[in-house]
Amino acid sequence: MLCTYSATASQVEVLHWWTSGGELDALSELQEKVKQTDNTWLDFAIKGGGGNSALTVLRSRAVSGNPPTAALIKGHNIQEWAKLGFLTSLDDIAKREQWDSKLPEFIQPVMKYKGHYVAVPINIHRINWLWLNQAVFKQAKIAIPTNLNELITALPLLEAAGYLPIAHTSEPWADAILFESISLSILGAEQYKQAFVELNPQVLTSPAMIDAFAQLRKISLYIDKNAKNRTWEQSTRLLIDDQAAIQIMGDWVAGKLLQEKQQLNTKIRCIEFPGSEGIFSYNVDSFAFFKLKSVSPDVKKAQNTLASIILTPELQRDFNAKKGSLPIINTMDNNNLNPCSKQAYDDYQQATKNHTLVPTFSQAMATTTYVQSAITRVISNFIYDKSISNETAVVQLTNAIKAAQ
Repeated sequence: MLCTYSATASQVEVLHWWTSGGELDALSELQEKVKQTDNTWLDFAIKGGGGNSALTVLRSRAVSGNPPTAALIKGHNIQEWAKLGFLTSLDDIAKREQWDSKLPEFIQPVMKYKGHYVAVPINIHRINWLWLNQAVFKQAKIAIPTNLNELITALPLLEAAGYLPIAHTSEPWADAILFESISLSILGAEQYKQAFVELNPQVLTSPAMIDAFAQLRKISLYIDKNAKNRTWEQSTRLLIDDQAAIQIMGDWVAGKLLQEKQQLNTKIRCIEFPGSEGIFSYNVDSFAFFKLKSVSPDVKKAQNTLASIILTPELQRDFNAKKGSLPIINTMDNNNLNPCSKQAYDDYQQATKNHTLVPTFSQAMATTTYVQSAITRVISNFIYDKSISNETAVVQLTNAIKAAQ
């Protein structure tokens, strides 16, 4: 049942899909800091790791004239909501608190519509991570893979040793992360951007893209049938319990591991997906702010208070320490990061210098949500329909992108 109330001067209603353990721990930091003001937090959580269900509910609320104060919206989705006239300007608070100097240059255009801030970022996630149980590899007497071929070679050996080679969840966004990581390994940063940001037909139909599907096929053979009923959190649990060897997933896995009292980079290690070293595939979580029925100064003040809290050093430190992600603001002291986040931060800085910082297509940072959905459908169909050839998949990919543009 949908809620039918509107935010008042003393409450901020926030729609999101952070319902897993580590995500909830991180969100509690934002909730607590809002409660320390004269506002109250009204939680509107919709289950579903990829956010599709949440966005469906949000559309219904917005069209009916009853949007929340703010909603978790990312990437190109922000521009789409702003174009429809649903989002409100945050320029007053952005100018007062100097967001242009506080935020990295690459993310500012994503948070703005026609030069006006309409959303605020809360973190930087790294996507191209591979999480592995070092104890499992040692027990199976298999070396840690340093390239894509070694990874693929290790999978049947892990299976023969009695372990689940890959702890996967067959949610479409997770399928997309798997293919994205493989694509980065084969295409490299520049060709990846040409393919999934510029949507260049020559790269999309290239031998390298055919090879990316070929390697996806090899890896997909080790996705077990139970993946269809497994969440990403349950996949991480298999890693913790020494039942699975590998999980290919973004750094929110670190948040889950920390919530489970696991010491990072000891038994369970975080390594760059083999072959994608030096590349940083990023996702940025952000909150877009909606035009509300009430235009009273108190309502606007409540929105600005929430936006301001998100970019404070205290919230950035406490939230991201639990989420597993990196702070988004430039002024943060990053000396107290966990080992995986420390590596991610160093890699992020280097990738920024080397122009190998790339937006994830799996989370609609690289292109529109329509194109992202089209790409993801092709990938998921390919993984679970073994009759589709690599060449056919490439044709399907290009046709799906054309239809979605």
